[in-house]
Parts: sequence; C-alpha cells; structure tokens
Amino acid sequence: MVAALTILVFLGTFAVLYRGSERGHIVVLSGAALVMAIGTLGGSYSMRMVLDSIYFETLALIFGMSALSSLLARSGVFVYLAAATAGRSQGSAMWVLVMMALVTYAIALITNSLATMAVVVPVTLSVCYRIGLNPVPVMVSEIIAANLGGASTMIGDFPNMILATAGQLHFNDFIAGMMAPCLVLLAVSLLYFEIKLAGWSVSPGAAHPDWQASDDLRAPDVNLRLLRSGLAIFAVTVAALMLAGRVDLRPGWVAFVGGLAAMLLGRFKDDEIFPACGGQDILFFIGLFVMVGALNSVGVLDWLVDWLEGTTAGHSAVRAVLLLWMAAGITLFVGGGTTAAVFAPVAATLQLDGYGDASWWALALGIMAGSSGALSGTTAGALVINQYAWFIKQHPGLTAAIPGGHAFSHGEYMRWGMPLMLIFLGLSTLYVMMAAG
Repeated sequence: MVAALTILVFLGTFAVLYRGSERGHIVVLSGAALVMAIGTLGGSYSMRMVLDSIYFETLALIFGMSALSSLLARSGVFVYLAAATAGRSQGSAMWVLVMMALVTYAIALITNSLATMAVVVPVTLSVCYRIGLNPVPVMVSEIIAANLGGASTMIGDFPNMILATAGQLHFNDFIAGMMAPCLVLLAVSLLYFEIKLAGWSVSPGAAHPDWQASDDLRAPDVNLRLLRSGLAIFAVTVAALMLAGRVDLRPGWVAFVGGLAAMLLGRFKDDEIFPACGGQDILFFIGLFVMVGALNSVGVLDWLVDWLEGTTAGHSAVRAVLLLWMAAGITLFVGGGTTAAVFAPVAATLQLDGYGDASWWALALGIMAGSSGALSGTTAGALVINQYAWFIKQHPGLTAAIPGGHAFSHGEYMRWGMPLMLIFLGLSTLYVMMAAG
C-alpha cells in the first residue's frame, strides 16, 4: 500500500509538471511532503533516510556554479559574445547557425542550458529578423548545442552535477569520459543541419529594411570590473576542480567556495541574491531527491536494478546500452534532472565488466540525447517557446521568413530533434559498448 501510494504521488507530481508549471519547485516540494508523510505513517521512510537521500554536494555544486555564472552574466560577457558573433554574420544563413551553435556550446560548458538559452535566443531572433532569416533551425541547433555543452563537463548542467555526486566522480573524469564524444556529436549535428538545409539562405524580401543601420546588434558594454572578478574566480575554481581528485577533495565544496566569493564580489541586490545562487533549482532538487529516496525506501529502485541485471545477465555492454536508451526515453517526458536523480542510484549499483565509469557515461549520454529529442526533455524548452512567442508578437514581420506551418513549436522541434536524438543514440551506443566491455 505504501509503495503504491508513493509511486502514485511521484507520477502525479510529474504529470502536473509536464502540463506546465512556472513554480516547479513548489510542485516538487509538495510531492516530497506527501511522500514523507506516507513513508512516516507507513514506517518505511524515517527522517534519517530523508536526509541521507539528499545529495548535499550536488546542491553545493548548483549554488557555486549558479553564482559564478550569474556574476559572469551580469558582466555582460555572454551577451557580448553572442551579439558580436551574430553581428558579424554578414547575412550568411549557415554562418549564423554554425557560429551561434558554437558560441552556445562554449557558454553551456560553464553554465546551465536555461541561463545559456536566455542569453542567446533574444540575440538570435533579433539578427534573424533583421536579415530575413528563418530562426527556427538556428534555435533548434542552439538547444542541441546547449545540451551537448552541458553534457561535456561536470559543471555544465544539473544532471552531470547529480551524477558526479552519486558516482564520486571528479572534474577531470568528465573531461576524459564526455568531452570527446560530445564534440563528435556536435560536429555530427552541424553536418546534419548542413545536409538538411542545403540551399538555405536569407529571404531578402523579409529582411528589416534598416537592419544594417541599426544599433540593436551592437555588442553591449561589458562591466570590466565584474568580468575581471568573475574570470579570476572562475579560473581559480576550475584549477581547484582539476586538482581536487589528486588531494581527495570533493568538487561540490570547491564550487561552493567559488560561489561564495562570486556572491561577495558580485554586489547583488537583495532581490537578486536568491535567483543568482540558483535558489529555485536548489529547492527543486531537494524535493526531487526526497521523492527519489522515497521510491528507494519502498524497493522500486532495487527492483529496477534487479530487472536490468536479470534481463542482461552476462552481457554488461548490453546492460549499459539498455540504460542509455531508457534514460533517453524517460528524459523525453520528465527532463534530464529527474532522470539523473532517479537513475543515479541504479547506475551506482550496476555491475559492468569493462571501464568502471561506463554506466555514468551511458546515463549522461542518454539524458543528453533525450534532452535533444523534444522540448519537454530540455530544461530551456518552455523558456525558448515563450521568448519566441513574445518576439513574434513584437515583430510580426519575422513570420515572412518562416515557411507556413513551420513556426517554432513542440511539434516542429521534434521534426528536427528526433532524428538527431536517434543519431546521437546510435553513435553513443558504439561508445558505451566499447567502454562497458
């Protein structure tokens, strides 16, 4: 009875989130309170178990990297990079797509995809409006690039932060295990767009007549004081993260110290402190960890591990590949953070014959692929749709550059993203099979 109620609350919570909620952290915390009450009354989930279920190191990573990213973003350097790149496009369609995708990937290496897309999408829509270019393929390529950038490093996005904590992994582990396959997949994705968009060009009749004389695309001023402070703290933090494994220091606490320094030097106003340090994300993941702990307390995750090992008995490579594809499929519906939280305990107990970290890379690559297949799977999906809708409302002339029936939407994104997801999964399968032995 307790197990059934716990599963029902978990599914109900994410059904509410899937329908859309601007206060996702409130929804998840409410679900966490319900499963705690059910577990306490049923005698299966004690307060000690609740505390043990929370990955405090992941919360420290989120705080630290959110604060550092906020400091750098406040300096204006991210918008400067995006605007300067777009402003030098000279009206070339593929140049806009390739260069904006590369800039997005670079930014996503150090900041989460939500913050990354909040920077690049307004710039993208502006330049596309002024040169008469369909922005949809460009935005899709940027979302893909943000997912790949986030997957490349331990600090790039929330799922990797969770996996780093659960797997006791370090910064250098992710560079060694994830950077190369993600760069290969980035190159493949750009080739995919090149083939799909053969003959693609700007639509001169749809261009804004005064775009070349406009100041809108000028790179904004950069606050040099904040930039110097941010880069100095970031450089020291990354250097410490690279050395942490050698001195047996957990990366979450390194990032936490870097985040404290960023908050002190950033001079954030009182109402800016909570969002700058990732407050809503921290609350969301506290609730999520508590809910996953409740599933673990009633044996759901043990059952999943037993099923995976029983189904793939004697075939560790098949086991890792199955984990890869399952992670991608679930991420399509609930997002990467939830998938990472649910499957991290599973990956920690799976037995593989080959490279010891293969299960973590299978999980990370599966989450990345699922995030790329549908907007519901990517953290920034709702943000990008809202930014697009607002810009079209303010500048309806942009619709002249968009073919009929192909406006940016969940369905249109899947038309581009699903084939890429399958390509990513195919190539990742080969990588994981070699790693798993």
